[in-house]
Parts: sequence; structure tokens; C-alpha cells
Amino acid sequence: MLIRILDSDPEFAEGFRAYANYFEDLAEEIRRRYGSESVVGGVGAATRALPPLTKIQRRSLSSSERDHLELSLRKSWGTLRRLDREISDDDEYDEEVNAWIPIQAYYATYHAIFALAIASNQNHPNNHAAALKQASGYVIRGVLPAPWNAYCTGCPQTGSEQYCHLNLRESGVNVLSSPRPESSDDRLAMFLRTTRKKELDRKFREARSKGRAPGRSRRNLRAGDKEEIAASTAPTTIFDLLWRIRKKANYEDADAFVLGASSENEARCFGEALVTLVDGTVACLEELIGLFGFERALGPRAVRWGPPESGVTSTESLEAPGGGEPYAYL
Repeated sequence: MLIRILDSDPEFAEGFRAYANYFEDLAEEIRRRYGSESVVGGVGAATRALPPLTKIQRRSLSSSERDHLELSLRKSWGTLRRLDREISDDDEYDEEVNAWIPIQAYYATYHAIFALAIASNQNHPNNHAAALKQASGYVIRGVLPAPWNAYCTGCPQTGSEQYCHLNLRESGVNVLSSPRPESSDDRLAMFLRTTRKKELDRKFREARSKGRAPGRSRRNLRAGDKEEIAASTAPTTIFDLLWRIRKKANYEDADAFVLGASSENEARCFGEALVTLVDGTVACLEELIGLFGFERALGPRAVRWGPPESGVTSTESLEAPGGGEPYAYL
């Protein structure tokens, strides 16, 4: 085994540790709930068992819709396969991949959201904001299992934030403290709250630049103005956390995810945690797609990616249960 000794850059060490704790805590929560051997299977079963999903109506797709659904799923699964390959080497981990893993983690999810929009006959999201809003709608409707059912509303800047499906302690949690099962919900609440705060800060800046009085560079926002903007902002969910880290890696400071790790093992744990989270996230969305009538496309991961040993080609179709329209392994 090749062992490399890394020294974290003090400029990035604390930020990396905070993000690593966030995602490692989430990943451990997912493994505790659904099993470390088959996160996809466990998450899928939990999703199917949710009461609201018994009312979903199966539907048929036009040939054009089918083509777009297949394309979106291939993009999502192809990205997941690349992510898994990056963390699969037990002997060596290239810490530099942590600069792009957050980006690919988001896009694997984004393409699955797009596929679900097609399957559920919703408007196809034409930008990231629309995709995140659709994902938030799934969370609010109660069709995703824990921890994906958690969300934050209100305005953290005025202290009116509220949480749903989180069991919080009064003491809270320190962002740099080691993840523990008893504080997992508190850490997720902090991640949701700070993510919502960042998005509202952006909206507040936009609002201040509009409707300025003559001679003023910006207008003031009262607490009521902030509350109104927060009320019009969709609940903040785990999907927004993936968008936040994607933006940081893409536009802000990808070095934090590379130079902040003090060892190869720290870098690997961060990458593995993100992959676990995204595997579970996409599994939730796959199950919803299946419940709309496309479950035969949701086989084991090896089959979904269509390796030669699976015996299933990219054009092979199988008849749906109950005599419905056929579904293809993609």
C-alpha cells in the first residue's frame, strides 16, 4: 500500500473539517438507517413504504418523453459510476479528486430530478433553481424518507427559522466537533440553517439594490421585508446542501476540499461520505420514478449501468408488471 503523508493548509483546514463533518455525519446516519452493504436497496425499500406513495398513479410516456427520461437517467448513473470509481481503490486515494467530486455529486442528483420531472409529468426544470424547487416540493409532500425528509423554513437572520423532521437538542452542536449519532440531527439543522442563510443573504442583496431612494446606494431592509422574502423562498433541503457545495467547488474555492485535508484518509472519508449521500439521494428519486411506472429500469446498480456481465443490453426491454407498457434497462 502506498501511504502519503499530507499536511493541511491552515487557510483551508477548518473549512474542510466543517464540511467533512457535515457530510460524514449525514453518510453515517444513512448507513445506520439503511445498512452499509446496500444503501440503495435500503433507501429504496424505505421510500416505497411511505404512506403518501400509495396514491401515485402510474402513467405512460410518449416516445419523446421516454428518450428524455432515458437520457437523464444515463447521465445520472454515469456520473455515479465515475464517483464510485474514484473511491474504489483501497490502496490509494487521489485527494485532488475532492475538487470535482462535489460538482459531480450535485449533477448526478440534478439529472435524477430531471428524470423524475418527466416521469411525474411536471414541468421540466430549465435551471438549477427550478430543479431545487421541485426537489423541495417532493420533500414537503412527504415522499422521501429520512434524512431527506428534513427541511428548514423561516428566516435565520431574524431568528424565525423552523425545522421539520429533526429531533433537536437545546445544546446544539459545534461545527468542528466529531460526528456522533446523538448530535446528527443538530448538525444537519446547522447545515440547513447556514445554507438557507447564505441564500437569503443573496436575495437580500438583490432586494437592497432595487427601489433605492434618490441619493442612496441601496435601500434598507426591515425585519418584515426579510421575513417576506424568506416566506417566498422554498424550504431548504438536503438537495440545497449539494447545490451549496457544488457552487463552492465550481465558483468559490475548490482548494478547500483538497488542501484542507491533513491526510489521505481524511480526504478519502470526505469523498466516500459524499458518494454515500448521493447514492442514497438518487435511490430515493429512482424509486419515485419506478412508482410512476418505470420500476423495471431500477434493478441492481450493476444492471443499471449495463456492464457486459449483466446480460442486458441498452436496448433490451422488459414487460412491466400488470401488463403495462414495457420498460427498458437503460
